[in-house]
Amino acid sequence: MRDPAKRALTWLLRLLGVGLLVWVLATQVQWQDRVALVNGDAWVGEVESVTKDSVFFREGARSEKSPGPLPHFIVPLERVSTRTYGEREVPDITYGLRTLLRRLRESLTTVLGVLLGLALLVVMVAFRWKLLLHAVGIDMPYLRVARLTFIGGFFNLAVPGATGGDFVKAWYAQKEARARYDGQRGMGTKAVLSVFVDRFLGLFGLVVFAAGVLLLTARGDAYDVPRIVVLIVLGVAIASGIVVVSRRVRRALGLSWLVRRLPFQNILEELQAAARLYRNHLGTLVATLGISLLNHAANATACYFLAQALGIQGVTLGGAMALVPLANLLSAIPLLPGGWGVGELAFAYFFGLVGVPATEAVGLSVVFRLAVLGVNLPGGLLWIFWKGHPSTETITADVEAAAARAVEKERLADDSDASEETP
Repeated sequence: MRDPAKRALTWLLRLLGVGLLVWVLATQVQWQDRVALVNGDAWVGEVESVTKDSVFFREGARSEKSPGPLPHFIVPLERVSTRTYGEREVPDITYGLRTLLRRLRESLTTVLGVLLGLALLVVMVAFRWKLLLHAVGIDMPYLRVARLTFIGGFFNLAVPGATGGDFVKAWYAQKEARARYDGQRGMGTKAVLSVFVDRFLGLFGLVVFAAGVLLLTARGDAYDVPRIVVLIVLGVAIASGIVVVSRRVRRALGLSWLVRRLPFQNILEELQAAARLYRNHLGTLVATLGISLLNHAANATACYFLAQALGIQGVTLGGAMALVPLANLLSAIPLLPGGWGVGELAFAYFFGLVGVPATEAVGLSVVFRLAVLGVNLPGGLLWIFWKGHPSTETITADVEAAAARAVEKERLADDSDASEETP
């Protein structure tokens, strides 16, 4: 696909993402609280408190069926309908965005703790990438690796356009490796491939973690659909991984020819080249996959604590462990930076399966995404003070050229092995 076509497709996906985000916020989020009654009516306003006998509204509450404000602000709990959270029956009260934000302001200690934890996760992800660099002979100082990780995170989450954070990180890593190992051929290409492997291990770890939690610990019919989704994704990931890693499998199935004619064959071929680079570093790959699993568990835990700060009843720690990774996996669909739009829809759907109202699930997604964005904002400052800011065209061209060199080397090796095996 030519560069103009790529850019056009990228911006089309961005517009689709914006439209999806606007639709989710317009249809799934409500500003005021809503208390559903057993007679089919509902009161809308701001819930002040809930006791064992009554629901108390602030002034200005109204009925959905009767226009005008209500003359009283107390609803007996016996008139409120119920909904199911797991094995519990709770009053059918949906808290709007205004109440969720008020609770968030009242839980600043929890929020600050979550932000600190998420920042430490970026530091841990940087260590994962450093291990991958070290495995292929690139000993970049950890502070430089962490700096590039923050910059890449900032571009992934906050900067629209065709050049994502992985490309930016790969470009700077390539430049750093060339300068540090002047005269050693291929070090820049190795740095670029290490970024691809780092991204792949992060996504694969996400699938493995979600599958493990959903299959081993999640109980109940509410998790049936998530289990099916994650099993399909895991099966595709494993099958694709075997095809990418094993030339013999590709040739036996006739997939070498097919892969070169797929619309996104360049991605598969880049993964093949990366797999060849790391095929003798199994210990490093296992260690980095373990770091990925810890990272995803910690992200789900952070989301759980944010749900507690928002006062969302239906989000348990086990539920967050099962559903947040799956929602984050779908958020990797590249419509908008940071998974905006797709992530909110995924949170609304999956948490809706366990009884969480859509507006509360979307509110949790927005707050969680803003928290992740917040801890990566320093990457923007680090990038501003970095000497030399190439254009996005330069970054894309240089990284794609390095990947192309690795792909061509992989093709030559593939063809050489095939000719040697031909009688």
